[in-house]
Amino acid sequence: MLRACVIFLGLLSPAAGATVGPVRGSRLLTARPRYAARMSDDPHPWSASAAMGDLPPDAEDSAGQIVALPEEVRPNTKRTPREVIMIVLNALRTPDEPYENYGPQVAIAYSAPSNGASQLTPGQFAGYLSEDSYQIFAEWDDVEMEDELEIEDDGEHAYQDVMVKRKDDASWTHINWNLIKHEGMWMSESVVTY
Repeated sequence: MLRACVIFLGLLSPAAGATVGPVRGSRLLTARPRYAARMSDDPHPWSASAAMGDLPPDAEDSAGQIVALPEEVRPNTKRTPREVIMIVLNALRTPDEPYENYGPQVAIAYSAPSNGASQLTPGQFAGYLSEDSYQIFAEWDDVEMEDELEIEDDGEHAYQDVMVKRKDDASWTHINWNLIKHEGMWMSESVVTY
């Protein structure tokens, strides 16, 4: 069953003990690829169709103080779609390091405004990581970028197939990552796991 979720980003280096597979080139597309996200009948909060509020992407530390993201993981116009994906994957791999809900905070920061996740608090986002479909984001040990990065002719939409798996699993979890440019920065529009 396909479930749609929209995601966000973290650290550029792999999580402890994780390996990164081959990353291949990119090619330009003229139309949206066949694997664009399908939404379920009941929109998940990570889906683009979820209700949106006006919540900040800041996290609170254990003393209740707002914590701003470190400069090295903040969204900027120089990051490529693949860098954004790896930042988010690595932040979610160790979601409470260096502080509680750091991974969800990073993921939210890299969520496009059209992504319902952009309106969640880090605590709300963390709650979804315990669901079966999303546990893999905090448990993967290996990651591979499958095929080529696909960028539409408009230069504003990118698509990447990603595979992740736990060390002892025989099969891979597939992720279709859809990104859009927002204010010149690549952001996650939707992330579909299957």
